[in-house]
Formats: sequence, C-alpha cells, structure tokens
Amino acid sequence: MQKLITTLISNCPEDTIQFAKDLSTTIPYGSVIFMVGDLGSGKTTFTKGFAAGLGFSNNVQSPTYPILNEYSNSDNFIYHFDLYRLKSISEFLEIGGIEYLSNNNGICIIEWPELIESFDIEKKVKICFNTKDNDTRIIEVFA
Repeated sequence: MQKLITTLISNCPEDTIQFAKDLSTTIPYGSVIFMVGDLGSGKTTFTKGFAAGLGFSNNVQSPTYPILNEYSNSDNFIYHFDLYRLKSISEFLEIGGIEYLSNNNGICIIEWPELIESFDIEKKVKICFNTKDNDTRIIEVFA
C-alpha cells in the first residue's frame, strides 16, 4: 500500500505548475505516475509543469484523442497517456504499453490509469487531484 508523501492546496494553475516542477526533480526516470481525478481537475496542467521541471521544452497537451503523447529531451522521455477511451488491457498492450512502462529512460504519466491498476509496477507514484471549487485543487502524492 502506498503512503501519502505530500499534499498541495492549489489556488491557481500556476501553483499546480510550480508544485509539479518541484516534484519532478524527486521522481527518477523509470517511474510510472498514475494520475487520478475528474475532468478539469489539473492533470494536464500538472504534466506541463512536470515536463518543464525536467527541462522538456515541448508544448504539453492532453493526450485524450491520441491516447499517447511522447516528449523527448536528449535521451530521456515523458510518455503521457490518457487511457480513458481504452476498453481493455489488450488495447493497452497493442499500443506497446509494456515497453513504455519498462523504459528506464522515460517517465510514464498516465491519466485514467484504472485499466492497468492491477499491473505490478515497482516505481509507481499515484497523484490524486480533487476539485474543491472552481479555482482550488487538493493534490495528494502517494508513493
């Protein structure tokens, strides 16, 4: 069972971005981040800050329609998944999911990870996004 590592009460997107930048330096490559939260709760905003914190200059966007956005920075990668539209684990496997999860030069950030929660992932971080009101988010990090 994972334990709560830190919590942020974010009052604006800039708070979320700065928190993600700071957190990015503590999560090693080879890790998998499960992001759990409703639509509009800050998951993609967090990913923008996380990528910026690691020096990625890419324009991070929601992977809702492509399912996977890949960002590279020299020999390192961020694989940003949105599994919302996938119906089965076999669909995840067909897009090479296992290969992405096992790349030690990458960090997988997965929105809507419920489909693969049963996978045994050694370096897993879970981040929960809860919307308190229109502007406020409570972000909890578990490892």
